[in-house]
Amino acid sequence: MTSPFNPYQAPAADELSTDELGGTDGLVSRKATRSERLLAAIIDSLIGFATLGPLQWKLGVYANFPNIRKQSLAETAAWAGAAVLIWCLVNGYFLVTNSQTIGKRVAGIRIENYATEQRTPAWKIVVVRYLPIVLCAQIPIVGQIATLVDVLLIFRRDHRCLHDHIAGTVVVKARA
Repeated sequence: MTSPFNPYQAPAADELSTDELGGTDGLVSRKATRSERLLAAIIDSLIGFATLGPLQWKLGVYANFPNIRKQSLAETAAWAGAAVLIWCLVNGYFLVTNSQTIGKRVAGIRIENYATEQRTPAWKIVVVRYLPIVLCAQIPIVGQIATLVDVLLIFRRDHRCLHDHIAGTVVVKARA
């Protein structure tokens, strides 16, 4: 005998397969949490500001603050290039040895190839995972929307951002 229909009852959830969750059972349990990724992003952002900010201050980018002069496209591109270069210099050792930025190292997470679950080479992290988003961010309006979409994709079931999908990577808890 079935129970009577209750319109106020919460719907039953379908069980998700490991494919829907994004990979094998081992990978699902090893994926970095959103809070671990957020912590890493905050640390990396603070390091980026601490390294690039003083250089920008010294070169007059913030002159007449809060009435800062709007930068030309060439100046914006030059600062984006400087940011990528400084990011590579600051994180280079950890990217090469452990597929981590300093923030990811502190948070205990790293970047792996989604298909093979192996470390992602540093060149792929920089050229395929990081650079396309940085370049896209330089496009007025479209860049801001793309970077927002990039970050918001972390709320999907597989916890992978747009840059993870572009590069075929996943962020997982670092193995000891």
